[in-house]
Amino acid sequence: MAKSKNKTGVALLVLRLSMALFLLPWVMEKFTKPEQTAKIFSHFYHIDLPIIGSYVVGVVWALLLLAFTVGFKKRVSYGLVMLFHGLSTFFTIPKMLPFLSTYNHLFVAAIPVLGGLIALYILREDDRIWSLS
Repeated sequence: MAKSKNKTGVALLVLRLSMALFLLPWVMEKFTKPEQTAKIFSHFYHIDLPIIGSYVVGVVWALLLLAFTVGFKKRVSYGLVMLFHGLSTFFTIPKMLPFLSTYNHLFVAAIPVLGGLIALYILREDDRIWSLS
């Protein structure tokens, strides 16, 4: 039984770190290409985000991703990352439907990531390796 728990812990660590690495470029882009972030917010979320807003969103996401990566306040950090990614995935559904002219197969990658984030949230209490809480 202990060996099984250890395998589960390692699997959850791998899942958490790989999810963080997947999300990191989007966080970095908010600082390196703030105008792109503003365009994304306008196009997908219908929010006119000023350039300074891109930096604010970047800081919030960077802190959240850091908390997520180190397993700090898992109910909140895992939950918010899952929620925000879920909302982002929802707003890009037209990009995921192959019968629409807006289809882009790269957006489909968001689906298994969302599944991984949901699984990690459900199993957050078992995710203890390299975790602060």
